[in-house]
Amino acid sequence: MSQTVRIINGIVVDADSSFPADLLIRDGKIEAVSAPGMKGEADRTIDASGRYLLPGAVDEHTHMMDPGITEREEFETGTAAAAYGGVTTVVDHHRTVPAVYEISSLEEKIEYLKEKAVVDFGLKGGISPDNTDRLEAMWNRGITGFKTFTCNLHGVKAMYPGILKRAFTEVKRWNGTVLIHCEDDSICQINEQQLRAAGRTDFASQNAWRSALAEEVAVEAVIAVAKETGARVVIAHVSQAKLLKRIREAYEEGAEIYAETCPHYLYLTSRDVEKNGPWMKFTPPPRDEKNLEEMWRLYNLGYVSVIGSDHCPYPKSDKLPGEKNIWDAPNGIPGVETSLRIMLNAVNEGKTTLNQVVRTMCENPAKLEGLYPRKGNLRPGADGDVVIVDMEKEEKIQNDRVISKCRWSPYDGRTLKGAPETVLVRGQIVVDHYHVVGRPGMGRFIERVSTGGLR
Repeated sequence: MSQTVRIINGIVVDADSSFPADLLIRDGKIEAVSAPGMKGEADRTIDASGRYLLPGAVDEHTHMMDPGITEREEFETGTAAAAYGGVTTVVDHHRTVPAVYEISSLEEKIEYLKEKAVVDFGLKGGISPDNTDRLEAMWNRGITGFKTFTCNLHGVKAMYPGILKRAFTEVKRWNGTVLIHCEDDSICQINEQQLRAAGRTDFASQNAWRSALAEEVAVEAVIAVAKETGARVVIAHVSQAKLLKRIREAYEEGAEIYAETCPHYLYLTSRDVEKNGPWMKFTPPPRDEKNLEEMWRLYNLGYVSVIGSDHCPYPKSDKLPGEKNIWDAPNGIPGVETSLRIMLNAVNEGKTTLNQVVRTMCENPAKLEGLYPRKGNLRPGADGDVVIVDMEKEEKIQNDRVISKCRWSPYDGRTLKGAPETVLVRGQIVVDHYHVVGRPGMGRFIERVSTGGLR
């Protein structure tokens, strides 16, 4: 039976323009975008007067930890948090149990998750030093790309330049995409040894451990290998403005290399780590205020291709020991339900525009992940993933209202202006007037529809 949803009197926002329009969604797909005054019957009509209509955000960097590490997050809670945050497609990474390093564990994960998601989801496979020959089968199954690390972190083995070259060469053969965490392992190891030997347990020690130099050295190595192999590479969670410039230089020189950053690198600084310790402990850490200001300038110039949340939650009980000894707290913060809100707040503060937010949180990630034009836009034929945004809505972030299973946020106590009011996934309402109404099983595994990229 045909199901139709009509959204009237809204302002459609894409990467380049904003215009008054009505939308018609039929059987989960956008059928028409027209000037206000659309006629005809619909099963449900939503009046979006005074509201903005954004494509559902595509968060290409989430760690839902399900299956296997569900004390940290479950797919049901993580995707409900995503829905609340205006994220209609999450791309989950490989660090679950079993970790997704081959086709068998990928198939197991797809089957396991099929009735658990509130929003749609894609998946990434992992690259390790010993699984290069098992990557192509995962790519052929429709994953959006691969994740790997230049350092030993979270139990993942470091990819040093020689083995990175081998992996990039293989991925290039079938035009795949790699998202890579860049911190030099040897520098981080030596920093840690020196800090621990000095008896440093204070919060500021973490900024010295995961140093700016460690990130810079790793980024330069990855750029060199990407240029040599021609592989498509996204540098994850870039924390330094000068590295955004360096990545852009490499891109303009012909490398297919892009920068991802996260809202916490646009709103938090090293002082926040020094003040809040474990609750602001993630890696690489945020840098100083001057760097933050330059990050915003370059973001608005297009040096950041995508914004991801790097949603990496831990329960409070795991973080609390870090208040006495910062080494005893793990790296990672939740973010999938606040990322779009943080960026909408930035628009209200005059830091950026709605168009730039749509470009970096909707359109570009969908393109890079090979999900465009199905995701990331509001054109006819796309999935009916729509976020109806009230730019005047103010909300105080409070730990006891957090939907993610961890039940805390690094932004606890902050008031943000601008919020998703109603959210639809393929025409199904998953958030209705700021309340999550979506149910597990409404989201689907979404296979890649192209090889990806922005060129």
